[in-house]
Amino acid sequence: MSLTKTVGLFAGTTLALTGAAFGSIEANNNDALSQIAVLKAEVQKLKEQSGDNWLSEQRATEIKGLVQDVLADADTRASLQGAGSTAGWDNGFFLASADGNFRLNVSGGGQIRWTYNNRSLDTNNSANNGQTENNWGFATRYTSLSFSGHIVDPSWQYMVSMAFFDDSGDYDGETGGGGTAYLNDWYILKDFGGFYMRAGQFVAPFSRERMMGDYDLQMLSRSNTNYAFGLGRTQGLELGFIADMFRVAASINNGMGQNSPTQNRGFNPNSGNSPGTDFAASGRAEVKLAGNWKQFEYQQGWRGEEFGLLIGGGAFYQNGRQGGLATPSYVTAANGGSNLGTGGQSFGFTVDAAAQFGGFNVLGAFYWSVNNSTWATGVDNLGQFNGKGLMVQGGFFLTDELELVARYEYGDFSNLSQLGVDGNLQSVATVGINWYFAKNRAKWQSDISYSFDTMGVFGSTGAGNGWYVDGVDGNGQQENGQLVFRTGITVSF
Repeated sequence: MSLTKTVGLFAGTTLALTGAAFGSIEANNNDALSQIAVLKAEVQKLKEQSGDNWLSEQRATEIKGLVQDVLADADTRASLQGAGSTAGWDNGFFLASADGNFRLNVSGGGQIRWTYNNRSLDTNNSANNGQTENNWGFATRYTSLSFSGHIVDPSWQYMVSMAFFDDSGDYDGETGGGGTAYLNDWYILKDFGGFYMRAGQFVAPFSRERMMGDYDLQMLSRSNTNYAFGLGRTQGLELGFIADMFRVAASINNGMGQNSPTQNRGFNPNSGNSPGTDFAASGRAEVKLAGNWKQFEYQQGWRGEEFGLLIGGGAFYQNGRQGGLATPSYVTAANGGSNLGTGGQSFGFTVDAAAQFGGFNVLGAFYWSVNNSTWATGVDNLGQFNGKGLMVQGGFFLTDELELVARYEYGDFSNLSQLGVDGNLQSVATVGINWYFAKNRAKWQSDISYSFDTMGVFGSTGAGNGWYVDGVDGNGQQENGQLVFRTGITVSF
């Protein structure tokens, strides 16, 4: 083979091999590019998926944060008893500082009542002119608005309470027409940890029934016996001590009257007879043999509560520079309406007991008092006028909401007859039924009472309870057998 042919063959072979090699490389490059494109697509997909997950997590975090903010705001604004709350409900409406050192409680309530009274009257006797045998109508009772709480710290407590007087006469002798507002309570109390000191206007410590809150009563109102013998409000200083099993309280004050919520008006430099007493003091002690103090803030024995037993007693003494400080109208009328004496003294005591059995309860009280004639009538040298009274009351729950109640009252001012005052005995029986919608917060109560004796002295004292002084018959003797029916709704907040 010639050189030319040999070179040509080698060159052709080389070109062929080179072409084949280039073809193989190009094919490989195409495969690589295709794989790269696939990988890019997978990466993009992964990025997109990762982005969606991140957005979902961010959205979830934002939603959780928003929910937490809403819950925190709701807890701050509308929590009922939250530790950090500044407003809400805690057994009553309240406003409080964040640190708890200042607090304002707002409470109040009232009762709307319908009463029917029937008594015997001799229309031929001129003494009964203008009077009727049957009387009925609506009345508002115990309407009040109160502000209480503490300042500086929880040991500095205060109370300001305003009541609205009604013409039926919750307290005999109180002046003002229906709806007139008067100061009920105003005091500052310092708690030293068991021992406390209170100054201002408050119910004199003496009888448990009188010291009970208006909205925590088992009957529509307090007993006639309590209105006749229990003490009302006064102004003064009270010292007390509360322990696990007993508590005591003693007060030095301006004077105490059975009838008016603010019986003694206090010191008046423009009056020669102010404050009306030279010395006045009252006190009360209680022993809790079973149960807890909280359950004796009301009279009912609610179902499901533990057994409770409380025994108590009180005493008072006062002597005065002004006779007739607590003189009822029927006594002053017997003396021409004048208070002739200057001085006198009054004292008495009470013992009571309350037992709660988790579904029914029994309570009772006995009263005894002495008023010399100067204090009681404003007339000197007429001796002493003793009085005694008894009240027994109880209730039984048929269901959690329905309760049957009953009460018997006895009272005796018999030695007032030497002043020519008749009708000085009391014997009254009452039965009724209570329907509790929210325990003492909202309740409907109805009862019917019958007097076995003439309602004279006790009819006057208990005028706000629906009683009248009995009329006289044709022989000038007072009638008896008076009947009273009452029904009413009481609410408090």
